[in-house]
Amino acid sequence: MQHNQQRSYVDSVSGRSFIRRDRAAANERIHLDYFSEDPLFNEKIFCQRFRMAKPLFERILTQLQQHDDYFVQKSDVVGAAGLSGIHKMTTALRMLAYGMPADSVDEYVKIGKSTAIESLKRFCRGVVEIFEPECLRAPVIGSSVMQK
Repeated sequence: MQHNQQRSYVDSVSGRSFIRRDRAAANERIHLDYFSEDPLFNEKIFCQRFRMAKPLFERILTQLQQHDDYFVQKSDVVGAAGLSGIHKMTTALRMLAYGMPADSVDEYVKIGKSTAIESLKRFCRGVVEIFEPECLRAPVIGSSVMQK
């Protein structure tokens, strides 16, 4: 019993390691690369990398933030900025667009595997819930598309 009391864990969960990611720098890098007034990568490269135009990305992000506060940047207990909506949406889109595994987006976006998976799940769920009435309608039976 005394042995257990003397053990101290550096990590919040026993057996898990903690990696100090510089999320603020990653957020700044994503912003400078794609979203600043004079971004490093132009609209054409944005479309190639994100598989959509920047205005569509921004529209989806705005809608997601209104629908699910998971995509709104918050501060943690010590006041440090958490992951931004751009972080989380970029993660989800890279996984979808390139078929990247969750742990591979960490190098650029600086996001852990479990958070990447959660971002992907919430992104997909949110997009379906928000845009289903507008964009994801079932085909109309008897339409010219269905007859071909």
